[in-house]
Amino acid sequence: MSTYRPLKITFHLDGTGVYYDPFEPPMLDAILCIALARRQYHGEPPARDEQPFEFVLPLKKWHARGTWGWHASTLFPEPQAQETLVHWRKRLRQNRIEVVQGSPNLTNGVYRDWNMPLPLLLTRTLSGWCVAQTQGDSVGIAKRIRHELKRSVRWIGKKRSQGRGNVIGIEVEHTEEDGSIARDGKFTRYMPVADGVRLVRPRPPYWSNWNRTQCAEIGDVAEIGYLK
Repeated sequence: MSTYRPLKITFHLDGTGVYYDPFEPPMLDAILCIALARRQYHGEPPARDEQPFEFVLPLKKWHARGTWGWHASTLFPEPQAQETLVHWRKRLRQNRIEVVQGSPNLTNGVYRDWNMPLPLLLTRTLSGWCVAQTQGDSVGIAKRIRHELKRSVRWIGKKRSQGRGNVIGIEVEHTEEDGSIARDGKFTRYMPVADGVRLVRPRPPYWSNWNRTQCAEIGDVAEIGYLK
């Protein structure tokens, strides 16, 4: 018999900064799909307008307004996190290059110079909530999820090649609080509503155009008894 247990998953970072876009934050169920992709899907990923593969996750499903998704929130930084700005630079060593004829083009091509701003969030942790399907083993499901995440997830966010978003530890713990959909009266994930301002797929892959629906933004006020 399947039972469900709320879990809190915390990704511990090295503190050097992570590229965290608050308008498109990392979603916990999408990260679980990445961890399980090697076992469930083989081949090239579909295009944005092609029907995507539906992953099977050890999570509880929700159903609302003719669609469904997983009980899994986005990842939230710690409250005292601060923002900073660094620059991602590339410069041609003009004093080390020998050119007999002509000159390299520094505006495009392989010799292009750039100085791009990179916003970073200085946080030690990113935390999310989910409701796991225990199948009678409430202790083992936390260990299995941690094992899959620890094996596959070592970086979070963009510019991973620049050493940003390094995951140094993953903690999965049981909790009495279910923040997988709403917390403190506010949505913790995209949820379909009648007047939603965001048109997005309510489950991974979120970048797909397939089965998109009007959803509330993360942080919008959630109605009492939304799924009842």
